[in-house]
Amino acid sequence: MSISKLLASNLILTLGISMRSGYTIWGVALIFYLVFLGWHENWRGPLTESEIATFTARAQSKGLSSEQLARFEIFMRDDDGGEFFMVNLVGFTEGPASHPETGAKVDARELVQSYFRPFAVKILARGGYPAFSALTLSGYIEAWGVAANPGWDIANLMRYRSRRDLLMLATEDDFNDIHIYKRTAIASTFAIPAQSIGGALVSPRIWIALFIFSMATLAHILCLTRRKENDWRANE
Repeated sequence: MSISKLLASNLILTLGISMRSGYTIWGVALIFYLVFLGWHENWRGPLTESEIATFTARAQSKGLSSEQLARFEIFMRDDDGGEFFMVNLVGFTEGPASHPETGAKVDARELVQSYFRPFAVKILARGGYPAFSALTLSGYIEAWGVAANPGWDIANLMRYRSRRDLLMLATEDDFNDIHIYKRTAIASTFAIPAQSIGGALVSPRIWIALFIFSMATLAHILCLTRRKENDWRANE
């Protein structure tokens, strides 16, 4: 066999192995991103009439007022199936709070963790997570037409995959068991559901994709480099 044919056959073999390795790397990367999207996105669409009836019945069983039920129904019927963010302002109880089970005096910020930790596990399993959290620096810089600042301590945004996910959490039988810690630790709060219309916060859809792309690119480069090193050693 001539040298040119030998080089050509080696090149074809190397390219074939490299292509197969590349297909594997990028195939795995694609699978990882599809798994992420399966968790992050709502694939079930808006709430159905049957679900609205079920959640309404659960809310009624929890003793919500007629005004609360009316807001509850509007929230459900306006569902477009998309993600949303809960805008929260939180003001903690001044001084120690009484533990709802033992009566012992505990720090309010520590007590609220008895609510947040199990809640975070539940929401994370449903594609939700804290998108932003910050400590307040002062009172209102600009405000009108609103009540006086009650002493907000924390502002945060909680991302929900869908309204269905929030309603499933809020109407679970054991939700009140942990919600009592929140009510005891927090003196004042409000929560407003909102949808993003833009901003500097980058969606995980983008930065997770970029991270997976970067890792796959690095793995592919390392694979090609190692293949070339092996070829050089074989030809020495």
